[in-house]
Amino acid sequence: MHNADLAPLLSLRWTELSPRIARDRVEGLGWKMCGQGDWAYAYRSPSGQLVARVSPFEPVYGYFVELCRRCAGNRHVPSLELATRLEGGGHLAVLEHLAVPARNSVETFLGDWERPARSDPDLRALRREVDAIDERGRRTVPWWTGIDLGERHVLLSTDGNLKVIDLFSVGWSLLDDLLRDPQAFASRVPPDRCRYLLDIPDLQLNDHPADYLPRLRAALAVMTS
Repeated sequence: MHNADLAPLLSLRWTELSPRIARDRVEGLGWKMCGQGDWAYAYRSPSGQLVARVSPFEPVYGYFVELCRRCAGNRHVPSLELATRLEGGGHLAVLEHLAVPARNSVETFLGDWERPARSDPDLRALRREVDAIDERGRRTVPWWTGIDLGERHVLLSTDGNLKVIDLFSVGWSLLDDLLRDPQAFASRVPPDRCRYLLDIPDLQLNDHPADYLPRLRAALAVMTS
């Protein structure tokens, strides 16, 4: 049986909704923003049991979705309730809510990750799948930066298991390449997947040069011309 917070989300046609509208919809259903990363905004459900991740532009999160599906039932992988593309290149994922664990338990987990022979069977199985996806990503995905696993990527479930999140990423050279040669960038990332790129959380910060957003906006315009 689905969580009651999830039920209203299942009937929506997310692929027809922009990331902006998607955020409005989850907020309208009582989900509250609880954080943001470089690429995505996080909303906690009314019951507190789920988290929705809404990304305006999503280069690689699909690989983590693939990992969750391939490792469903593994005690170190979060339960994935919903994953879908959004209009214009965004992405929505709904997962179980995870809490920050004790630091010493995270350090033990990370040590076991580096020495899988001494770890539990679920962690060994997860490491094999992660390594396989990483190897494929290095061969096929532009700007792939490999496995990104640190303390902030290990969280605690309500049943007491440590679980990993957001293991795969791309580098910020992606935006450098967009600025350098928009048409070459468009050959790697279709323009219709970049419609809301300027909405990513990192670009809302005030630590970028004054001309950075105008230059990105101009580069995106070249892509679609």
